[in-house]
Amino acid sequence: MAPNSPAVASRPAGRRRFLLVVDSDIKKLFYTATLLQRFQYNIWTAHSAAEALEMAAVAVPALIFTAQFLDDLPGREFIQQLKRIDRIRPVPIVVLTDKSDRANEKDCLFAGALTCLSMPFEAEDLYRVIQVAVEPLPRMNLRINTNLSVTVNSQTVQCAEGECASVLSEHGLYVRTLDPFPLNARLPVQINLAGKAIAADTVVIYSHQAGSDPQDEPGMGLQFTQISREDQKRIRLFIRDEITRDIGTG
Repeated sequence: MAPNSPAVASRPAGRRRFLLVVDSDIKKLFYTATLLQRFQYNIWTAHSAAEALEMAAVAVPALIFTAQFLDDLPGREFIQQLKRIDRIRPVPIVVLTDKSDRANEKDCLFAGALTCLSMPFEAEDLYRVIQVAVEPLPRMNLRINTNLSVTVNSQTVQCAEGECASVLSEHGLYVRTLDPFPLNARLPVQINLAGKAIAADTVVIYSHQAGSDPQDEPGMGLQFTQISREDQKRIRLFIRDEITRDIGTG
């Protein structure tokens, strides 16, 4: 599948690994960790450099997020300590910075951080950083697991029977159904999104028959081939709202 292809089966790729988030500010730690969980990654959290180093000694994370300043150690010194540990040295480190402190940001990069992300950040920015840092096929657009009513080729998918749009991105969707169309079929769809009907033309980019793979839901991935910019924006904002619901701001 191409890096920006829109839909995925319900199996979350990030579950086999974990990301470590280190921040002495409880509110910011909660915000970052909750967003990462909603991206379907396993998350460990630490409130100090010392606690994080203990965790990293137990298991190596796929990616480390650290605040620029921790209660017990500046971010630059924490990064230097991490890079002295052979098994941790290859792990990418992302520093969550204050926009007003560019000098310390440069120090963190010089110490070995992969990149810096200024807070407060948008969910999309955090997602893209992870994708580039750890995913073999980076995706640039958010997607969510969902349960939306959808009409495909003028036939309404029966949500009451467990069939629905189960994954959504601004570039397409995954429709869970026992009767998927074949690869490359071109289909009109209509999605019921928060009371608004969104129409689009799509093409089937992959199709899973029931029983073909026990780890995949039966259904089909649909890529939008024609959709209005207004409706694409509606989808993007709907996804952002769903991901950030009830967690405030970073």
